[in-house]
Amino acid sequence: MHHFILLLILAFTYFSQSQQQQQCLINGNNTQVRAGYWFSNSNHYSPVSQINTSLYTHLYYYSLSVDETNFVVTLPTEDQLPLFTTFSSTLKSNNPSLKTLLSIGTNEHANNASNSAISTMASDQTHRAVFINSSLQLARAHGFDGLDFAWQFPSSQHDMSNLENLLAEWRHSINDDAKNSPAVTLLLTATVYFSDHLFSEDSNNVDYPIDTISNNVDWANVFCFNYHKNSDVTAADAALFDQVSHFSTSYGIVSWLDAGVPPCKLLLGVPLFGRSWFLKNKMKNGLGAQVVAAGPRLKLSNQTGIMAYFEITEMLEDTNSIMIYDNRTGSSYFSNGGLWVTFDSLEVIEEKIDFALQNGLLGYFLWPISYDTINYTASRQAMNVWTRDYGSVAAGVEFGLKHGNSPVEFAAGGGPPPQSSRSVRNFQTIYAFHLCFYLQLFLLYYCASI
Repeated sequence: MHHFILLLILAFTYFSQSQQQQQCLINGNNTQVRAGYWFSNSNHYSPVSQINTSLYTHLYYYSLSVDETNFVVTLPTEDQLPLFTTFSSTLKSNNPSLKTLLSIGTNEHANNASNSAISTMASDQTHRAVFINSSLQLARAHGFDGLDFAWQFPSSQHDMSNLENLLAEWRHSINDDAKNSPAVTLLLTATVYFSDHLFSEDSNNVDYPIDTISNNVDWANVFCFNYHKNSDVTAADAALFDQVSHFSTSYGIVSWLDAGVPPCKLLLGVPLFGRSWFLKNKMKNGLGAQVVAAGPRLKLSNQTGIMAYFEITEMLEDTNSIMIYDNRTGSSYFSNGGLWVTFDSLEVIEEKIDFALQNGLLGYFLWPISYDTINYTASRQAMNVWTRDYGSVAAGVEFGLKHGNSPVEFAAGGGPPPQSSRSVRNFQTIYAFHLCFYLQLFLLYYCASI
C-alpha cells in the first residue's frame, strides 16, 4: 500500500511539473519566434522596403482598429492604403520564409471611442462574428499569415469574459477557413498585459481567461514594459527584476507560467524605446530621483516622455552622458543635464533574451522595430543572443547576471557593454523549483513512515 501511494505521488509530481512542456509537444509548437512590430505611421523614416527581414521570423503590421458603427476592421487611411496592401508581398520578396501578421485593436493612446468600440464588439455574438469575418477576409486578401488582437487592455472581468468568447469563436472560424485554404492555416495571437492579473484597473479581480488563451491562440505577446509611465520619480520602466513591487518582467512572465499558460505560448516583449523625465535636481540622478515633468516630445516617437532607441543612441554620443547599468533591476539609464532616460541597452536586451530562453519561452518580440537604428542594432543584438544561446540552454547551460549592490557605469561612445557573466539570475524560478522539491521529499518521507 505504501508503495502504491509513493507511486501515485511520483506520478502526480511528474504530471504537475511537466504538463506545460507536454502541451507544447502535443501542440507541435516547436517554432522559435523572433518577432517585431512595425508601426504603420513610420514609413517615412522606417520604409517597409528597407527592413532587414533576416533578423525576424514574424513581423506585425500595427495596427488597424474596429469601426464603432458596424464593427468591421477599418481600412487604413487613403494615403496609407497602398502600403498596407503591399506590406506582406514587399517583405516576403526579401525573405520568403518570413511570416506577416495583421494587428488589430487599441493602444494606450487610443481615444475613448476606439476603446469603447472594441468592448462593445466583444460583448455581442453578432458583432463578434462580423468582426471575425472581416479580419479573415482582410488577412487572406492581402497576404497576411495571421492575425493579432491587441486590446490594450480589457478593463473589467466582463471584458475578459467577452475576450474569452471572442478568442474561442475566432479560432473556430480560422479552423473552418482552413478547410477552404488547407495549404495555410492563419495564425492567431493576442497582445496582453505584462501579468495575467491586471493591477492598473479599479477592479480587484481582473484576470485573463487562461484556458482560452492556452487553447486558442498560437501565442500571446506579453507587454513587458510601461511599468511606470505615470511615476513622479525616476524608475526602470521595463525592469527585468523589482524586489519591492510586482512591476517587473520576471514577475509578469512567471505569473503567466504559474497561471498555466505553456511557455511555448508566450513571447517576451522588449521595448525599443526609453521613458524620459526632467529631474528636479540634476545632481540627484539615480533611480528614485524626484522629477518635475515628463521628458520632451521628440521627432520619431512624437510622444511626450518617450524616446526612440535611435534617438537614445544619438544622445549617448554626447560625451557628457554616462550610461548606468543597474544590475539589481536589470535596466539601464543615463542623464544628460536635467534630462533622465531609462531604456533597454544592449546589455539589458541580452539579459532579457536569456531570461526568455531559461524559462523555455517560444521567443520574443520587439516594440517597435521602427524605433531601431538604421543598422538595426537592437534587433541584431536580440537575434544574435537568441541564436547563440538557444542550443546551450537546450543542453542545460544557464545564463544571466548576478544581482549586485551597485550600478555599473559605461561611458557613452565607449563601445558595446561587456558580455554578461554566466551565472543563474532567475531566482524566482529557482526558488519555486526548490520549494516543490523539498515538499515532494516531505511527502515521500511521510508516506514511507506510515
